[in-house]
Order: sequence, then structure tokens, then C-alpha cells
Amino acid sequence: MFKKIAGKSLCVVLATGVICSGFSGSYSQAAKKAKLKTKKVSMEVGKKKKITITNRNKKAVYRFVSSSKKKASVSKSGVITAKKAGKVSITVTEKLKKKTRKLGKVTVQIKAKETSKVPVQTPAAPIVSAPPAVPSAAPASASPTIEPTTQPTIEPTSEPTVPPTPASTMKPIGPYIEDTNSDVPDDFSKVIKENEGTVEDITYESTVIKEGATVTRKAKVVLPKDYSADKKYPVVYMQHGIFGNETTMYGEKVQNVFWNAMANGDAEEMIAVFPNACANETGGSVGGNNGFNVEHYAAYNNFLNDLKECLMPYINEHYSTLTGRENTAICGFSMGGRVTLHIGFTLQDTFRYVGAFCPAPGIFTHSDNGVNETGLFTPETFTLQEPYMDDTLVMIVKGTTDGTVKQFPKDYHDALTANGVPHIYFELPGGHDGSVYKPGLYNFLRRIFHREG
Repeated sequence: MFKKIAGKSLCVVLATGVICSGFSGSYSQAAKKAKLKTKKVSMEVGKKKKITITNRNKKAVYRFVSSSKKKASVSKSGVITAKKAGKVSITVTEKLKKKTRKLGKVTVQIKAKETSKVPVQTPAAPIVSAPPAVPSAAPASASPTIEPTTQPTIEPTSEPTVPPTPASTMKPIGPYIEDTNSDVPDDFSKVIKENEGTVEDITYESTVIKEGATVTRKAKVVLPKDYSADKKYPVVYMQHGIFGNETTMYGEKVQNVFWNAMANGDAEEMIAVFPNACANETGGSVGGNNGFNVEHYAAYNNFLNDLKECLMPYINEHYSTLTGRENTAICGFSMGGRVTLHIGFTLQDTFRYVGAFCPAPGIFTHSDNGVNETGLFTPETFTLQEPYMDDTLVMIVKGTTDGTVKQFPKDYHDALTANGVPHIYFELPGGHDGSVYKPGLYNFLRRIFHREG
């Protein structure tokens, strides 16, 4: 869904007026030496912060060594975890071919964890949504509010913290993955009044957008018909494409796909949440190249933190939800599909169901649409931990004529196949739009949240 940008990039505009990244083209950049940007860090015990290196060389290996692992550990990707009050130095080196170069040291000052609780502002009560205005097709410019990074702030744990749901409670995933049927009813996405539930607008407070500040953010909550606080429901979080926001999926009438699937008896009753997956201060694009830049993409990477730390707790507090990975799903379209794979494969103990429809590039290292970006995973690390290997439903959908994200969805499928990860891969007729992602969503919904008995 892209336009021509300065004769370089091809874009197609969706019917909603929202531009979704086609991620086409590439550019060459003069080689620059890597430089350590982070020099001093002040932290509290229990907190995490990432060391930033500018001009990283894709072929180089970067090593981080802490002077005291008892006070602060540091991951292979440069995420510091503060463990004990005191002062620590972290030496950063770059190994390229057979040469090793010292980039410098990061001084880390760690203070004891505050014991007093910070008052939490009570979010506004949900109100029934009015039809939203269609977002502008052109992304608004804004000052950057987060440090560009393509790495998650929350790192995948080496071992799961929550065991898989007992088979006696939930139906096994296997039969749903083996189901190769991708058919949908003729009216699966139509507006059918008797099937409709309600949609509510919410605001919630996020503490992970701007350091030291609280930012108010918005989302839409789609409730099933006859929703009742006396009953508990599983929850699916659905992310929009680039340049969208919390109104985008609603404007595309995606809520009707949910309601129709439930009314047809193909899907369990559930709550759906449409958030703004661009987790920066403005909730919109930043930087140059019309928003196609690492800085803007980093805001989508940061949604992992916003979802886990702020939005999910709000939803579970204000709605009648079933919790646990067996009752929690994540899915998304285009950039939202990339966000989905990032979050689903990072927080494997949180999500049992992961659906990526026409997912954008960025899961692996890529050069596309004028952007050179380090991948969130490598093809080798894009896998499931052993306890979740046979207890996670992963679906990837690609349009047969999708010239926007091109081969990237198949690249993800091929990596999962090589790693022996059971998953569903559909190529559906159509391009980079609702003709593909909506039937993909319907097929995803009919495979999730099923219990024994």
C-alpha cells in the first residue's frame, strides 16, 4: 500500500487512507566505524538498559564484559541487568574478521531499589466508541522520543517462566496446525447487525515510552455480543500496519470478522484489543524518508514493552478476562505482523497463539525501502523453546501477488521449517490488503482458545 516516494519507493494506499510500508528498494551507505554511544548509565536494581552502538557492522561480533557480574550482568545483545547497588564498568569490543577493536567502557551507577510506591494515575473509564475519523494518508513529522534500536528491551528467557497449559485443560495444538483448510464463509467479513457486539475506547498510562515520564495512550476494545462481567473471556491483541493507529483496524471493520466467526460457531467467545503499536510519544512516524527509517521502526519494537508492562495489565484489570498464555493470542497485519512475530517469539511464556498476516521485513537483517536494519532475530534463533515447540500455534499468511512485503513472509516460513517449528503457512489469492489478511484472520480465530470438553 505504497506511493512513489521521490522516484525511489513504490507505495500502495489502502482504502482507509492508511499507508502501509511496501519496504521496496535499498540504498548503500558509506562504511563508518562502529562507535560506542552509551558512555554512562544510571540504573536502579532490577532494571534493564541497552547499550547503544552506532554504525554497527553486520559482519562484526560485539562483546560486552562486566567488571562485576554480581552487580550487573550484560547480555550478548548489550542489555544491562542491574542486580546490586554499586558502580560497574562494562567493556565493549568489536571483532571483525581476525581483528579485535576496543570501543570503550560504559560506566554503570546502580542504586538500591526504591521501596516507596509511586502513585498510579487512574485511567479514564472506557466509553462506547463513536465511528473514528479516517487517519491521514501522510505521516506526521515529530521529534524522536526513543533511541533507535532494532533489539527488544525485554529479552527472550533461556528457560520458560510459565509451564505450558496442561493438555487436560486445552485441546492440543497439533490438529489445528495439520488442518490445511483455508476456506471462509462468503459473508465472513460483512457487517451483520445481529452478530455485533460493542466497541469501547480506552486510555491507559504507559511508563515505557519516555524515560521518567508517563504517556497516555489509546486503544479500542472489541467485546463479544452479550458480553458479561459474570463470565471470563480469552483475549487477542491485533496490530495494524505502518502509519496506522488504534482506529485503523476498526476503520477496516475487522471487528466484524471477530463477531461473525463467533456467531458462526467457528471461534470461541473472546475479547479483541486494537492498540496503537507505534510506541513512541506521538504514536506516529518520526525521522526522515517519509517515516521509512530505523528510528520509526524502533517505536514498533518498543511496543513489546508497552504491551507487556502497561496495556495487558490494564485490560486484565478493567475487563473480565481469562489470563495465562493458553488464553492469550497476538496477531497483526504487515508491520503489525512483524510486531506480532517479534513479541510472540520473545514472550513465548505469554502467548500460545501467534498470527502474522503479510508480515513486514525486520525479523531478519534486511535492506529494503531505503532502510538498512539489523534483524530482531537470526534465521537460527527464530525458533521456539522446547517446552513450547508443540504447544504454540504459529500462522504466517502471504498474498500470492503481494508486491509490498514480497518474499519476506516466505523467508520466515522457511526459517521455521528449517528449525523444525510446527506452524501453518498459507499463500492466499490477493495482494497486500484485506483480501488476504481478513481471511487469514478468520482462519486464525477458528484455531485458537479451544478447550477440552
